[in-house]
Parts: sequence; C-alpha cells; structure tokens
Amino acid sequence: MASFFTPYFFLLVLVSIIFNFQTSLCDLRADEALIESMCKQVQDLQFCLSTFKQILPTHPYVPDEITRASLSQSLQNANDNHVFIQKAKAEAKDKVTHDLYAICVTSYELLTSLLQDSIQALAKKDYNGLENSLFKCPRLVSACQNALGSKTMPEMLDRSRKQFDLVLMAKIAEGLIQK
Repeated sequence: MASFFTPYFFLLVLVSIIFNFQTSLCDLRADEALIESMCKQVQDLQFCLSTFKQILPTHPYVPDEITRASLSQSLQNANDNHVFIQKAKAEAKDKVTHDLYAICVTSYELLTSLLQDSIQALAKKDYNGLENSLFKCPRLVSACQNALGSKTMPEMLDRSRKQFDLVLMAKIAEGLIQK
C-alpha cells in the first residue's frame, strides 16, 4: 500500500509544481502587459518600460505598489531637477533668463510638495487626497516648460519630458487602484 501512495504522491507534487510555474508565468505576462499598456499612454514608451523594470523588480504588480514606486521615482527626479534648475538660475547671464528659472524653481518646489503629499495620502489610503495632489502635478511641469520656452537648454527639455512622463505614470497607476 505504501508503494502505491509514494508514486501517486510524487505525481501530485509534480503536477502542483508545474501548475504553480505555469500560473506564475501567466501572472508575469499579465504584469508585463499591464505595465506595457500603462507605458503606451506616456510620451516615451522605452523610458517608461525601463523605469518600471528598475523600480519594480518583483512581481506581482499591484496598483498600490506601482503607484508608490512611480511617486517615489517622480519625487526623486523632481528633487534632482530642482537642484539643476537652481544651479541654472544662479548661472543665468541675464535678468529675463534668471526670472524664467525662478518660475521653474517655484514650480518644482510646489511639485515636490505635491508629490510628498501624494505619497503620504497613498500610505494613509486617502485616495481622494492622492488624486487631488496628482491632478495638479502635470501642470507644474508644463508651467516650467512653458515659462522657459525658447530659452530652454536641451538637457532641461529632456529632464522636463522625463518628469512629465513620471508624473503621468503615477497618475495612470493611481487610476488603477480600486477605491
């Protein structure tokens, strides 16, 4: 009797392992499809995909975690951009350029504040607060881009584009959260 159960038990374990492996592959494909569908909604698909690969190394992807990671990355980028803009403002050769960068400094100060508020709102599961804070973020990035206009240097254009995509990634992820 014991010899009958041993191969049978082994077979059950093997089937279970194969099932779990197949299920995890399906979950992985579903996660990748979710991220790809989100990234198709931003300006730079490849930037979005590579960013998610860096900030979300583990599966499964759940909306709260995608949103948290997107917000954290956006905040880090906004802080880096703020430092860059302050330096550009200090190095401005004329008053007009100096004043335009001052607008950007203010925009990025507000952006970092709103992103911090968003992170706190998500941690508290205050989805209305999260949505309200995130709603304003793209306008602040655009305000800086619009203020600089033709005075924008190529590096600032790239930074603004990436910041805008990061904010959109967070907004898209927030929209997936079941409220």
